[in-house]
Amino acid sequence: MSGFKSDLRKALLRKRRTLGPAARLLASRRIARRLKTLRRFKSGARIAAYLSFGSEVDSRPVMEFAKRRGISLHVPLVTDLRRRRMLFVPYHPGINPGTRRTIGYRNRARPVGARWFQLILIPVVGIDAHGHRLGMGAGFYDRALDFRRRRMQWMGPQLVALAFDCQRVESVHPEAWDARLDAVVTESGLSGFEKE
Repeated sequence: MSGFKSDLRKALLRKRRTLGPAARLLASRRIARRLKTLRRFKSGARIAAYLSFGSEVDSRPVMEFAKRRGISLHVPLVTDLRRRRMLFVPYHPGINPGTRRTIGYRNRARPVGARWFQLILIPVVGIDAHGHRLGMGAGFYDRALDFRRRRMQWMGPQLVALAFDCQRVESVHPEAWDARLDAVVTESGLSGFEKE
């Protein structure tokens, strides 16, 4: 299975890179505008987003829109690289991306866990019609969101993927530990996923 996922990841990353920088930015702006329809993307909300890199959906338009709307915005911070642990810290424009989408953070703000947000915007390499996500393979988000698998009633934050239309696939062949998302926003619109 891991060979299949590795091949799928490579194919999807190649496909995503075929979008030129101008097309990616235009699509990223459309995605940011479509977030307006999310009930939890509102003034006073506490949300987590990611610091984009490479050919991912550019998160800057989302962050600018969130700031104008009065949303409390947080970004990932890897707290233990060996154990692949990730928490979130308040975003400010001077934050510098570190390795991948994590940050080098030198502030006194206390990192918080994923369960304390209303909404978490998540990058994907691929996403299928059931809300299963294919990421970069490191498992940081799956570990941070593991509490959702053990909850029967309260599921915590709404998990929304930001993706380009070309990142949709029939199946990512999920593992038992993979976090399942609630919706995806692409340049074409917002799609929710039925609970299995």
